[in-house]
Amino acid sequence: MKTLVRKSLVALAAVALSLITFYFMYGWCDVFPWALGALAVGYTSKNRRSSIVNGAIFGYFLFLAYIFAGYKGKTYALYMVHFIIFNMLFSLVGSLACAIGAFFGNWIKGKFTP
Repeated sequence: MKTLVRKSLVALAAVALSLITFYFMYGWCDVFPWALGALAVGYTSKNRRSSIVNGAIFGYFLFLAYIFAGYKGKTYALYMVHFIIFNMLFSLVGSLACAIGAFFGNWIKGKFTP
């Protein structure tokens, strides 16, 4: 139960960070808070495996919420299917990127803690 709560908090933090960066920064500089978030997720994780899983969850929900926040497209069914498929695939790329970032955050934790 404790891990489910932790993973839910990671997902909520990702959604909050993506909405904050979308509405207040919106541009290429969004990458910097996202990278810091991924490092923080990895740093606060218990071990390497949980940091990778939490980082993947963080990245998936980060990209998913960011793309949905910026969606201003058409509403007919075929376009929605294409949008959903694109969104799922792009969010998988985000989960991979944040899993790598979280792994490095956990690695940094191992290097600097006695």
